[in-house]
Amino acid sequence: MDLDEWLVNAPQALRESPTWKVRAYQIGAFIAVRAADDAALLERLARFSQIAPQLLRAAGSVAANVAEGDSRRSSKDRIRYYEYALGSARECTTWYVTAAAAFERTALDSRLAYLARASQLLLTMIKNERSGANRPFPSLIR
Repeated sequence: MDLDEWLVNAPQALRESPTWKVRAYQIGAFIAVRAADDAALLERLARFSQIAPQLLRAAGSVAANVAEGDSRRSSKDRIRYYEYALGSARECTTWYVTAAAAFERTALDSRLAYLARASQLLLTMIKNERSGANRPFPSLIR
């Protein structure tokens, strides 16, 4: 399954969330789903079994931190959570590289490409927040 196919079939409640519009969140959520399957594979291989929980935690943390940051009112807070998400994407990349022998090359290349794209987007989001080119926080009052 690729990202576009997953986006169409993602749970409706998720697709209706305001955070769903953030591409880095979409990719992060997709990576988390793929990493869950990948971690299950790694758990069955003694050589990589200790990497499985690390991969799963790092992958889930990408989308979770984007969502957390997107919910913050201050730019400073958003930047902090986007930086956490970036760190998690880079950690996830490291775990995939460490366990590369467990995966088919095309699957590994795909995961690494999605993580690289998420990292690029997060760097842009951080840069935009720092430069003041951020979007206004939605008003809580009608």
